[in-house]
Amino acid sequence: MKQIIVCIFTFSLVNCSVLGVLKDKVPKPEFSFESLNIKEITLTDITLNMVTSVENPYPLSLPKSLLEMDLNIEGTKLSHISTDLGAIESKKTKDLSFEIKIKYEDIVKLYQKIPGKALLTVGIDGNLKVPLPSSLAMVGQDSISFPFQKQREIPAVLPSVDIKNFKILIPTKDEITSSANTSTVASTAISFLDGLLSGKSKTQAASSAASAGLSNLDLKLNTEFDLNFQNKAASELLFQDLNYDLKLGGEKFLKGTPKEIINNGKESIVKVNTAFPVNTISSGLYKTIQSKTAGFDLNGGSGLQVPGLGETMKFNYAKNGKFSW
Repeated sequence: MKQIIVCIFTFSLVNCSVLGVLKDKVPKPEFSFESLNIKEITLTDITLNMVTSVENPYPLSLPKSLLEMDLNIEGTKLSHISTDLGAIESKKTKDLSFEIKIKYEDIVKLYQKIPGKALLTVGIDGNLKVPLPSSLAMVGQDSISFPFQKQREIPAVLPSVDIKNFKILIPTKDEITSSANTSTVASTAISFLDGLLSGKSKTQAASSAASAGLSNLDLKLNTEFDLNFQNKAASELLFQDLNYDLKLGGEKFLKGTPKEIINNGKESIVKVNTAFPVNTISSGLYKTIQSKTAGFDLNGGSGLQVPGLGETMKFNYAKNGKFSW
């Protein structure tokens, strides 16, 4: 009887030892924190893009990757994030990316507490949990967790944009005449543009270039305006390669990439000198220009640099409203 007990005990020890060795040899998923970058800055928020990766060594899919994460700025907790980043296919390494949107309205009070601080430290403290299917019982765990922490700096920004110094320049009679192929077209163009741009109260039958018979007139109206960007927080903003798309009264008007950008600390002025063809003036655009008051939609983007951050960020802007000139 004693021999049987000894055998059973010895067998148990050997069995446990074998299982332990097997568990040690079973591969486990591997985790890597790849990056935390600024995806874009807009007039309302900053979007960060976090990228992690998990390698699945098993011949079957892992159904979930559960993210729990706290976001803080300058040590102040801003939000808690809880989400599923999705399944990880068998024998694959998957990039698990997640966008973090920081709205200015949520951090404006923080700006007020540290008004001169141009760069703010963003911290993330999280855990990625990967549940394991029951068929992987040999791993000895029902899930594997990967804790992580990461910090980076972001600019203190609260940007705005306005249209200023808007002018549509009246061409001279000589310029109009040289662009017209007949004296009749020249006379019609002079009358049409006088009614459009002079500011005088004038009623005329034609309310578009087409209805005035100017569809073939090869004349452009020079237009000037400034895009005035300001940052009401502490960072200096350096714009580059800026583009714009401007609609007036809901109609396409002007778009381009201005060459002159005056960066002056927390204010930047983009000088726009452009022109648009007279023959594209519709009845709606005619009324808008003649009234010198317009509802506008302004969209665009640029590269953006901030002193102290060694990277060029993407800046996108969109604004609508009314302005007069």
